[in-house]
Amino acid sequence: MERFDLSGLKVSLVYPPYGAIKNEPGIKAVKENYGVFPSLSLLYVAGCLEQHGVQVQYIDVNAENLTLEETTARLQEFGPDFIGYTITTYLFYQTLSWVRAIKEVVDVPTIVGGVHMGMYPTESMTHTCLDYGVTGEAEMTLPPLLHALMNRQPLDGIKGLVWRGSDGTPVYNGNAPTLANISDAAWPARHLQDNSLYYSFISKYKNFSCLMTSRGCPYRCIFCEQGGLKFRPRTPVDVADEIELALKEYGIREFDFFDSAFTIQKPRVIEICQELVRRKLDVIWAARTRVDCISKEMLQWMARAGCVRIYYGLESGNREVLKTLLKAADLDQARDTVRDTKEAGIDVFGYFMVGNPGDNASTVRQTIRYALSMDLDYAQFSKVTPMPGTQLYDMYLEEFGEDYWRNYILDESYDSYIPRPGCAMTEAEIQELTQLAYVRFYYRPMFAARTLGRMKSLQEFRRSVSTAWQMLAQKPEGQYQQMDLS
Repeated sequence: MERFDLSGLKVSLVYPPYGAIKNEPGIKAVKENYGVFPSLSLLYVAGCLEQHGVQVQYIDVNAENLTLEETTARLQEFGPDFIGYTITTYLFYQTLSWVRAIKEVVDVPTIVGGVHMGMYPTESMTHTCLDYGVTGEAEMTLPPLLHALMNRQPLDGIKGLVWRGSDGTPVYNGNAPTLANISDAAWPARHLQDNSLYYSFISKYKNFSCLMTSRGCPYRCIFCEQGGLKFRPRTPVDVADEIELALKEYGIREFDFFDSAFTIQKPRVIEICQELVRRKLDVIWAARTRVDCISKEMLQWMARAGCVRIYYGLESGNREVLKTLLKAADLDQARDTVRDTKEAGIDVFGYFMVGNPGDNASTVRQTIRYALSMDLDYAQFSKVTPMPGTQLYDMYLEEFGEDYWRNYILDESYDSYIPRPGCAMTEAEIQELTQLAYVRFYYRPMFAARTLGRMKSLQEFRRSVSTAWQMLAQKPEGQYQQMDLS
């Protein structure tokens, strides 16, 4: 990774607020109470820029609950040469509204990045409030871009860059290579934020943060944009070093590992755990993975090293739907993994989806019964949303013959509910079934009593009560409200 001297350059990174939208995978009550998470992508960018000598300002508008006026005042005081944002497809216009409003007050070039920019680079750049787009990994494209702009050099040779040419037409240079060794990447610049502001609805301690121990995933679940990307893990020592620094310098005691599948390489996971145990780091953490990437030995080491929760992608209670999703594990293997995890003393969070290819009211009933039948501590039920860059979206394109998200990025008024491929249920039916799943899962008397008994903080209790109240207030109506799950 080439080093550039960007001393004297000032860059502000802004994380705007976000909220529920029409094609939101979650339901409103859950979205609004899920927690406040730091923007790992922007913090990684900040760390990368500081490696090259840039002075960085980071503003988390969402976490600090800032107004537009307060945000622009901070920017004006700092005086950035550039302002950067990360942008996602389904939240494109929420972010764009802030980019436009800020640019009216602080008129400096805008740089945007994120997975979205690799999906629709030229379409995104038709919006003139965006000046430069970085596709792929920022470590490979952003420093050379800033170096070229500082020295008035041509941009043509910078891979992973999209910008507007002299005639105003977007120009895309194609993908940049990925970072060969991600242990060389800078850690997230957590010193730029107030780490006490962050939490999830089930986090136990302050301070709380997120962490990535790898990039990519070799599996090919049809709904995931990470599927099939080369798996690139960090070394166990590098992971433990980051956790130790975050604990000792910023008082962070709880981490949520955001890897797509943390336990892909079992020996590496055990090494990470052994390193945490050896250093006697008083932290707890959670991780996401698959039920077919687990061993009892690894679970024991994870529990010993502070793992308190594992998020498993269980997705559906119907075998045929699981096959369509390209989930290799079967229902029985998932049950065994959940049992083994609980026996190791680790809580289990199950992810489920409603509106999969092949789903109907009957298969969703199976999924709800399946979720209720296992000893899960938490569950999340999401509405399927075909996102660009996934096999599910390829199925959508084939079935419906239009590139919905391209049209949406080009025209904000193109804002309708996106249908699900291979699923005849309406949006209203999927919404009602999703809410019903939550109500049936979380409103079991014994489950509620157990949940209250293990809460460790007043904040956690308040969050749970607030979410529960909103869930009841949004209780579904109509034929699905009294659905028979027998």
